[in-house]
Amino acid sequence: MDTLTTHLLTFFAGLIVGAGLLYWLMPARRQASQVIRDRDEARNALNHYRDRVDHHFLETADLINDLTQSYRAVHQHLSRGAHDLCSETGRKKAAAKSLDAAYEPEAPLSQPLDYAPKAQGTLSEDFGLQKKADGPFSPVNVGDDAPSTVMEPPRDYADVRDDEDESDRPR
Repeated sequence: MDTLTTHLLTFFAGLIVGAGLLYWLMPARRQASQVIRDRDEARNALNHYRDRVDHHFLETADLINDLTQSYRAVHQHLSRGAHDLCSETGRKKAAAKSLDAAYEPEAPLSQPLDYAPKAQGTLSEDFGLQKKADGPFSPVNVGDDAPSTVMEPPRDYADVRDDEDESDRPR
């Protein structure tokens, strides 16, 4: 065979093998493009949903503002009607119960304290506690006629060393 023929046969064989590999690998490319299309559709759906939520809450805010204005108009209408139609004593009673009446407390208001005052109170650290005994483990009375017993401290396993024998450990 001639060299040119060998080169042409090799070229066509490579072309056939390349076309076969391309055909075999194309579904992955199609799947990737499908995933990208699905992602874009989901993103568009999310943006559409967000726009609907924004529109809903903006419309709700407008309706609440309209409701507030309507309530204010009704209140003013009732106030004018009470002022025009009621007697002087009735107007004083209505003014005392009105939402517009200023609240004046008898005693001046102060901020609440975040510390305990010198007098015993609920903010005191020892409020409601009984006096402690001298030692860390005080006697405990189970009942009125029961004798007081001393509670033993709980066993602390962290104090036990590895080189101690089992019989040397405190109980």
